[in-house]
Amino acid sequence: HEIMSRDPAWCYSDQDIVEATRLMMQKQLHRLLVKDRDEQVVGILSLGDVSTHVDPELAGEITRAISEPSHPER
Repeated sequence: HEIMSRDPAWCYSDQDIVEATRLMMQKQLHRLLVKDRDEQVVGILSLGDVSTHVDPELAGEITRAISEPSHPER
């Protein structure tokens, strides 16, 4: 419990990559658990995985969105 996220996020193995990427961007996640419909973890989707399957320019935008600080310094 000391090293786990309090509210882990996941996608389903049959979900569209766009939905999974949107979730990663919203929650600023570099990795996302992947479950099957029986709720068993079957893998992990990483930012690197996403980047190899989209246009390089879009991959850069996704990386910036995920890596941007949620509370920028003033």
